[in-house]
Amino acid sequence: MKVMKWLEEIRVRTQPRREKEVMELLLETAASVRRNGQLKSARVYSHHSAPVGFTLVLSWDTPSVPVQGSETAMLILEGLKAFGLLDHTVLIEEGKCER
Repeated sequence: MKVMKWLEEIRVRTQPRREKEVMELLLETAASVRRNGQLKSARVYSHHSAPVGFTLVLSWDTPSVPVQGSETAMLILEGLKAFGLLDHTVLIEEGKCER
């Protein structure tokens, strides 16, 4: 069975007063979803020049890629609605270059 490598980006843009709260929530979320057997990694990034912007990246290896993304991401998005603007993108690996 062929395995597909793909990513999900969940981007959150929040208010300055909620920055710390959102960062802590994303870190807790990343730690908890790592228990999913098909999930390869979950990482949290913050925007370099706009501290109120964050991205949670979920890396998957699965036999197929759900068109709308994973159920895990859908649940995370639902939980983040109250914190600001959200964006969700599904990316499929087409190739890689490594040193």
